[in-house]
Amino acid sequence: MLFRPFRPSLWARLAVVALITGEAGSVGGGSSIPNLNNNRGGGDQLAPAARLFSEPGWEQMQPYAGWIALGLAVGLAVLLLWIYSDCVYRFILLDAVVSGQCRLREGWRRWREAGRRYFVWVVGFGFTSFAAVGVVAGIPVLLAYRARWFEKPEENLGALIGGGILLALLVIALVAALAIIDMLGRDFLVPVMAFEHVGVREGWERLLAMMGREKSAYAVYVLMKIVLAIGSGIIFAIINLIVILVLLIPLGLLGLAAYFIGSGLGIAWDLSTELLLGAFALLALAGILYVMGFVYVPGLVFFQSYTLEFFAPRYGPLGSKMFPPSPALPPLPPREPVPPVAPLVPRDAFPS
Repeated sequence: MLFRPFRPSLWARLAVVALITGEAGSVGGGSSIPNLNNNRGGGDQLAPAARLFSEPGWEQMQPYAGWIALGLAVGLAVLLLWIYSDCVYRFILLDAVVSGQCRLREGWRRWREAGRRYFVWVVGFGFTSFAAVGVVAGIPVLLAYRARWFEKPEENLGALIGGGILLALLVIALVAALAIIDMLGRDFLVPVMAFEHVGVREGWERLLAMMGREKSAYAVYVLMKIVLAIGSGIIFAIINLIVILVLLIPLGLLGLAAYFIGSGLGIAWDLSTELLLGAFALLALAGILYVMGFVYVPGLVFFQSYTLEFFAPRYGPLGSKMFPPSPALPPLPPREPVPPVAPLVPRDAFPS
């Protein structure tokens, strides 16, 4: 699909799909959660947060509370818009791999209704997952707090260590189960919704019925998908690092050249200059991300193809699209009648 023939326009459109679906950034990406265990001050680690809300500086920020709330609302709206686009582009990716053509505008018009139904499922599942993790992790911590284990940790050290390990294992198991459900939805629910034009509930009912007949096959699929994702993450993390380093060299040289030219022309460093530099920085970041998406196109197509190759023999509507029956052979022309063969003459009928 990608190399026979090589079509740069197809790669360019699939790079957009990789960026919007987040697939290009999901390989080799580290956790964005900061390390909260680096503080060595004991109980003083909460002091900066307490000073933030008690010092007069916080009172000076109160007039800007409306702008802060507006910024949070805009950020939430942008996040929901990105998730909605991701849901629609899941169907566009499926269509692209099945048909061998990637049509972004036509695909958006064709799949936005299905993407809207899938978006409702994704948002609902996300909030449910967040609440489940919060309850599972929060209730034991609340019980330990009410039992005053944290007031004298040296007296309850064994319970805190043992309970902490059990709680961590429980949270990890819950997060893993939720991640598998999300993966099954992306991999198998989307094709069912696309080919049968059903909603999320009907799609899950049909998918669970199919999975119930081959539990071991789907379990092996999940394990293989995890192994392949780890290997792909390592490979593309190295490639992305090389790409970023290669791109940062000319971008850094251009930045230095612009700085020296601006200093030579006497351009003042004011708010307009900072906004202009910020705009250029955002453009450079967008360009780097797009190049990373372009590089990840083979991984994008591979994982979608791997899913479809597994699911097509088990799901008739998809199998008929990926493996259409061979065209019937034309009927053979009528055979001419064979003339009768003369009977054999015995050898003794001839004189010696």
